[in-house]
Amino acid sequence: MGKNKALTGAAGEYYVAFQLSARGYAVGFTPRGTKSADLLVNNLETGKSATIQVKTMANAFVPSKKWGPYWKWRVGVSRGQASKTFLYAFVDLKGNPSGPPDVFIVPSSELPSLLENWKDSSGRVVDPWCNIEDKDAKSYRNRWVIVDNVLA
Repeated sequence: MGKNKALTGAAGEYYVAFQLSARGYAVGFTPRGTKSADLLVNNLETGKSATIQVKTMANAFVPSKKWGPYWKWRVGVSRGQASKTFLYAFVDLKGNPSGPPDVFIVPSSELPSLLENWKDSSGRVVDPWCNIEDKDAKSYRNRWVIVDNVLA
């Protein structure tokens, strides 16, 4: 039986929501089909909020010998506008449901530098991917402090 992409995506969203709730934030899910936002997060102490788009892969790691190891997620052409309070959470389930996934927290302003854009014959971007190289992973992997700083 093949993996259901909707369930993979839901697993990532629920994991990120769990992590944020455990850190004391109020977390709400947006309705299915909402563009550019999966989670609304609020710090009840400061009153500050953030919006998070979650992208999940069953196994995002690519052990490339040619380019060096990296992680990748399909982003989609309809992305939200960059803002201090808009973040991406890229979840790698690591092909193993018995272990914790890795979550790469990326501020929306930094996403363009991580994109690889596939274009059609007319030059229009049709399939953008976020690629995080091994050398950059420590800046984003499980860096929940990025969310903390936005909500402080």
